[in-house]
Order: sequence, then structure tokens, then C-alpha cells
Amino acid sequence: MTRDPRHHIYERDKWTCQYCGRGGSDDFQAWNEAWLAIDHITPKKHGGSDKDSNLVVACHMCNSVKAADLCKSVEEGRLIIARKNQGRKEWFNKYVSKSEENT
Repeated sequence: MTRDPRHHIYERDKWTCQYCGRGGSDDFQAWNEAWLAIDHITPKKHGGSDKDSNLVVACHMCNSVKAADLCKSVEEGRLIIARKNQGRKEWFNKYVSKSEENT
């Protein structure tokens, strides 16, 4: 197995999602659940670069939720994720949850 050429990004960010703080270096279970990846803060489709300053570690959930939304900083990414998760939570409560208050 070859080493990821951006391994230093994982080390710089301490194997931790920069959006939610989920870590993946404590044990295999945490690492496996975090499913960490390298994310472009400003997506390439919006002119983002492959420079280290535009790359962060992100867990699978945050990376998927943020997607390719236009974003210029980690803080802005956190806001995008929070806004989208609120919408997802509202959708869940309306269509999926089986609680008394939603029937």
C-alpha cells in the first residue's frame, strides 16, 4: 500500500475533522467511523486550489454535507454544514420520525 502524497495534511490536522472535531487517531474504531478524507475548503469547481492552505481533513459526514458549496474558510464551512444539517433534521422530523408530535 502506498502512502498518500497528502499524508502531511492528516498529520497537520491531527487526524481530526476540521469542521466537527471528530477524531480518528485514538483507535481503529474511531478512525473507521470517522472515514477521514482531504477536503478542499474552497472547492475546485469554484476556483479552489490544491495548495495546503486550501486543504483540510474532513470526516465523511461533513465532507458529504458541505459538498461543493462555495466556501472561503473552515468557519464558513462549519456554518454551511450547520445550516444544511438543520434542514436535514427538519426533514427527518417531518417525514421519518415516528414520534407522537409528528403524526
